[in-house]
Amino acid sequence: MRKKTWKTLTAGALAAVMASSVITGCSGGQSTTTAAATTVEETDIQAEESGEADAETTGGSNGTGDVTGTDLTPIDNYPAPSLTITCPAGAGGGTDLLLRAMAPAMEEYLGVPVMVVNKPGGGFAIGYAAALQDSNDGSSISVALSELLGLPYVADVSFNYTDFEPICNFNSTFGALSVNSGAPYNTVEEFVEYCKENPSTIRIGNSGIGGVWHILAASFAQEAGIEVVHVPFDGGGPAAVAVAGNNVEAVPVSAQEVQTYVEGGMVKILCSFSPERLPELPDVPTGTECGYPAQMTVFRGFLAPKGMSEDVKAMIDAATRYALADETVQEFMKTQNYTNNYMNAEELKEMMDRENAVYAEQSKALGIAVK
Repeated sequence: MRKKTWKTLTAGALAAVMASSVITGCSGGQSTTTAAATTVEETDIQAEESGEADAETTGGSNGTGDVTGTDLTPIDNYPAPSLTITCPAGAGGGTDLLLRAMAPAMEEYLGVPVMVVNKPGGGFAIGYAAALQDSNDGSSISVALSELLGLPYVADVSFNYTDFEPICNFNSTFGALSVNSGAPYNTVEEFVEYCKENPSTIRIGNSGIGGVWHILAASFAQEAGIEVVHVPFDGGGPAAVAVAGNNVEAVPVSAQEVQTYVEGGMVKILCSFSPERLPELPDVPTGTECGYPAQMTVFRGFLAPKGMSEDVKAMIDAATRYALADETVQEFMKTQNYTNNYMNAEELKEMMDRENAVYAEQSKALGIAVK
């Protein structure tokens, strides 16, 4: 692969290593319905729309996706004169920064200009509504974001994820159950037991009503058979501040968002809601290990307009893998703490189908579904 001469983009620096002073423990539980929320507010998407790249929107653990499988030699037969990527998130946010880091490598592979166009607003609704009008000739694609799953349940929009065709995923982040360091529970087992002994008193902060961390917290509470109070914040970062200040008892936000407070001794992580243990938290069990398989993904991938040919989608998939294998992109992702989490179209669709069902179930159970 040819070495790039373009400059690496910079974002807000994140510390590379998580503090090791985390307590682990697991337990089982029974399922019940969580207490219903009664208001709908903006979710963590506000941070990206305003161009703020906090830990949740920038990435997750430094894993490696499967970027091999086919020849990645640059092509010279891409059918469109250029490729425009519609980004529903604002300029300067985590999604935008990663796309712009990948674009030069994708351009090199496809042999045509690759441009990122931001269309933020309306909780990402503006960008996705615009993407519905894109041609399927290979000139335009859009970014797959977790908000595309949750938004149709809490807002009156005319689209959902099935109005697009998946191409591939390239980045994912997972939540972690974090509590104040002064809390009387040091394991998931103790946390669940405490919640059962004190029903409807434990406050779990989230990144906004109907957002990914709210739905994750509700799923976990249902599996554990506990009744909690869901407290919305304008993003995962403010929720992390709240648990560090003991204004809420727990949060399910990403490990990166509580990282500073773990290092400062104000927060401890009980488990991660990830498929496997996070590389930066090898001693912290997953929720599945503890008997609570609740899992929601903050993902980034590519979507095609309906009717795009399989050949063109395969070219874009290959260009994505080419970018993920690029040394400059890899260094950017490592430095900025983004996960290389490649999934092909089928795997991305399976993940979206699975998590869409959770959004549907929990939105209704929480009383926040608009339809």
